[in-house]
Order: sequence, then C-alpha cells, then structure tokens
Amino acid sequence: MKKSNRGIWVNLALISQVGVMMVVPIAFGVILGNFIDNKVGTAPLFLIIMIVFGVGTAFRNLMHLGSQQTKKYRNDYSPHTLAEKYARRDDNDRDVKDQDDEDGNKA
Repeated sequence: MKKSNRGIWVNLALISQVGVMMVVPIAFGVILGNFIDNKVGTAPLFLIIMIVFGVGTAFRNLMHLGSQQTKKYRNDYSPHTLAEKYARRDDNDRDVKDQDDEDGNKA
C-alpha cells in the first residue's frame, strides 16, 4: 500500500471508530430503557434515563479517544521529536559519507 493511501485509510478508520463509539452506547441505552420500561410498566422513564446515560458514555468515549490521539500527535510532531528525527537523519548521512570516503568514492 502506498504511503499516501495509508493516511487515508487511517483517517477513515478513525472516523468510523468515532461513529461506532457514539452510536453503540446510545442504541444500548434505548434497548435497555425499553426493556426495563416494559418489565416495570413505567412508560418513558427508564428510556429517557438510559438515553441520557448512553449520551454521557458516548461523549466520555469520544473525549478519551480525543485525548489519546492528541498525545499521539504531540509525541510524533513535537519540536523535540522532530529535532531528534532530523539529528538522526543527519548522523546517518554523515555515516554514509564517511564510509564512501574510506572506500575512496565521493558522495
């Protein structure tokens, strides 16, 4: 897979994950609320309570995912991390030039 296509698939997976994380707790709340209301005989009481819990859980999951992605982004793209990457790349370039000089070839 090409590197440019990989980014598209990663973003698509993240968007899908957000959608599932929002829908599943709310749907579970609706199903559980209806079930409890049918067993107990209270019309919309537990349905509303469970929907509120489902929405709260969905937003909690969304905040957790957002904080994980933010930490990942900060670790990958912080100035310190980028400086280390460039320093390693420069060191590797110097090593290649030193090897070429020892072999008698110019880089």
